[in-house]
Amino acid sequence: MKKVDRRSFLRLGAVTGLAAGIPINAAADGGPSAASPLVSTRGVKNYVRLGRTELKVSDISFGSFPLRYGEEHVVHHAIDQGINYFDTAESYGGGTSETVMGRALKGKRDKVYVATKIGAGSRDSAASMMQRLDESLSRLQTDYVDIFFNHAVNDISRLKNEQWSKFADKARSQGKVRFFGMSGHGGHLVECVDYGVEQDMFDVLLLATNFGEDPAFYERFTRGFDFVANQQGLRASMAKAKQKDVGIVAMKVLRGAKLNDMRQHEQPGFTYSQAAFKWVLNIPEIDNLIAVSYTHLTLPTKRIV
Repeated sequence: MKKVDRRSFLRLGAVTGLAAGIPINAAADGGPSAASPLVSTRGVKNYVRLGRTELKVSDISFGSFPLRYGEEHVVHHAIDQGINYFDTAESYGGGTSETVMGRALKGKRDKVYVATKIGAGSRDSAASMMQRLDESLSRLQTDYVDIFFNHAVNDISRLKNEQWSKFADKARSQGKVRFFGMSGHGGHLVECVDYGVEQDMFDVLLLATNFGEDPAFYERFTRGFDFVANQQGLRASMAKAKQKDVGIVAMKVLRGAKLNDMRQHEQPGFTYSQAAFKWVLNIPEIDNLIAVSYTHLTLPTKRIV
C-alpha cells in the first residue's frame, strides 16, 4: 500500500478509532465479508446497524468530497483501518470522487458499502435520474450502490416530484440500488425531513449535525440558501424518523468544534475535532458519521456514557 502523505491525510482524514484492530463484522445481507481481516493493528472498534437497512456500518465512516486523482491509497488506508462505509456523489469534483473511488475499490467491492448521490430536482424525469445513476455506476465501476441519495434537499417541491418514486422503484427492481435516502444541510432541512418521513420515502437520512448548532440572528437571511445552516428542531425530526427505523448518518460534524466550549467532552491528549466526533456519536438517534477532515488516529469511537 502506498504510504499516505500528510497532505492527503489532513485533507481526507481516514478517521478511525482505535486501540486494537478487529475484523469487519458482516451482516447476512450481501454486504462486506466477515472473512476480510484488517491489515493494521489499529482500526474501527464499533459497527452499528444502519436502521432498517440492516447494514452493519463503521460508526466513523469515509466522506470523499475532496477526493482527487491519485489518492486511491487513502481509500485503501481507510479500508485497512476497518472503515466499511464510503460516501460520494456525482457532484464531488465533477465526478472525480466517484472515479477515484471506483478505481480504489476495484477488487474490494464486497468488503464495503458504497453510497452516492444526485440532486434530483422538482421537474426532473425518472429517465434522467436513471441516466445519472447509470453514469455514477460507470464511474464507480460497480453494478449497484448500497444507498442512493437525493442530494442537498432544501425544498419540499423536490420531494413531491412523483418521478423520484417511479425512478426508485425501477432502480430497485433492476438491482442497481439497494436502499434510498435523502441528504440535507440547508435552512429548510427540518421541514424536508418531516415530509420525507411522513411519506415514508427513505431508508436513510444523511443530515448535518454538529456542535455548532447555536441560534444566530443571521439565520433569517440565510434559510433559503443551501449550505450548512443551524438546525434547530432537527432532533425532534430525527426521533420521528427513528420511529420508522430510518437509518441516520451525520455529516458536517466538525462545524463548531473550535467555536464552542467542548472541553467537557475531551480527554487528555485528544483534540477539539475528536471531541466533536464524540459529541455527535453520543446522540441516540445517530447511527454513524462521515467525515473528511483530519483527526488523530487515537479517538475511541464508542459512545460516551
